[in-house]
Amino acid sequence: MRNLSSPWGILLLILCFPLFASADELRDSLFASAKGAFKEAKAELADVLAPVSFDSGAQAYASANNRYKKNQSVAKVEKDLKSATTYFRQSIKAAKVAQMTFKTAIQARTDAKGVDAEKLATDTWEKAEKQFLLATKTLETGSMSRAKTKAAEAEASFRDAELIAIKGNYLNQTRAKIEEANSLKVKKYAPKTLEEATNLLMAAEKELSENRYDSDKPRALVKEAFYQAKHSIYLAKQLEALKRKELTPEELILKLEQPVASIAAELDLAAEFDQGFDDPVLLITTEIQRLIQESHELAELKSKYQALDQEFAALETKHGIQSERLKQEEDARERLRRVADFFRRDEAMVLTQGSNVLIRMVGLNFEPGSAQINASNYGLLQKVEQAVRVYKGYTVVVEGHTDSFGSTQSNQVLSEDRANAVRQYLLVNMNDLSAGAVEAYGYGESRPIANNETREGRKRNRRIDLLLKAPGQ
Repeated sequence: MRNLSSPWGILLLILCFPLFASADELRDSLFASAKGAFKEAKAELADVLAPVSFDSGAQAYASANNRYKKNQSVAKVEKDLKSATTYFRQSIKAAKVAQMTFKTAIQARTDAKGVDAEKLATDTWEKAEKQFLLATKTLETGSMSRAKTKAAEAEASFRDAELIAIKGNYLNQTRAKIEEANSLKVKKYAPKTLEEATNLLMAAEKELSENRYDSDKPRALVKEAFYQAKHSIYLAKQLEALKRKELTPEELILKLEQPVASIAAELDLAAEFDQGFDDPVLLITTEIQRLIQESHELAELKSKYQALDQEFAALETKHGIQSERLKQEEDARERLRRVADFFRRDEAMVLTQGSNVLIRMVGLNFEPGSAQINASNYGLLQKVEQAVRVYKGYTVVVEGHTDSFGSTQSNQVLSEDRANAVRQYLLVNMNDLSAGAVEAYGYGESRPIANNETREGRKRNRRIDLLLKAPGQ
């Protein structure tokens, strides 16, 4: 048998890959871990805050990609990908240190970027970027004090670039917008809003002339002035349409209700406007406050868990306990990240339930009343096949669910039929999966995850969940 480390290794793997798998799917499987680490690093701005290790990771990833394209050995591709993943993980840690060390410089950079200083103050921006790059590289190689000095220089340059951008463009842009409003005779329909825009612009100009180094306040003032100028034009157009009878008062109110109703639906709430806007707005803000509080509580629990985890690890080290627990946990997280990277956000959510993994297929759609799988869903189901292979040895449980529309009995039957359809698909297309390892159950409308009183909620309740049960569960 030909060795997989030979130049023919990748071709042999492709030929031996399961019937419905493609070369692209093989590549996705090989590159998933490194790709996930890359995404995490980008999310932490590691390309900016930890350029040394991030660039090393990018080079290793590019090398793996080139080897793969040239059909070089799988072992060499995997070696490069392992290096890439390691470097990206290092860059994430370094980026988090930089975020704390360069907090004010990062804020200055963000503020300058927010007013398009890259385009409007190019020379000063590029100077600041070079200074900041030097600061991050210096920090990454170990000189904290020198890095802070360089970061302070970059911060001053970013503030200069921001000021140039505000003066050179935002003031002129806002003046032009106010002039446009005047030419459209906005003052006739929205005089208060237009007057507020004018006053805010004057206040911004005054702040810029009196306090050159405090750009926060003038930036906020000029942005608000620009917004109010645009707002006045919008209000004038709506009121003019009413006057010309292009839009009835009822149509205008219904138009205004729609975005509020959409926000409520996303929060799984039913907005009712029979008493005006106050009740739905209160409903939405109360739910948002609850979610914020819940988020804070989860963050606190996570922090406590991490502290306990570190304490436990320290005790293990102190007492010389040889434990595979931490390694197993890291391996589990890595597998979960790998599977999550298979799916787009509109295809599936990957969740954990203890040692089990739940794949909620939000993108798997059936025709009303039908259990037949559409061809448009094959791509998603092939990704599910990949996920099942990552968790080889786990029991696959397919769960069908419906919304509350229709009779309880018909919903129960429909959910069972759909779950069985997905089970049958997996068995037909996965030769390495035995019938005894795949179960299917229908729960009808009995296990909603959202409000059946809203359209969005009912859509979320019509779903197929795939539970990967760990051995022994």
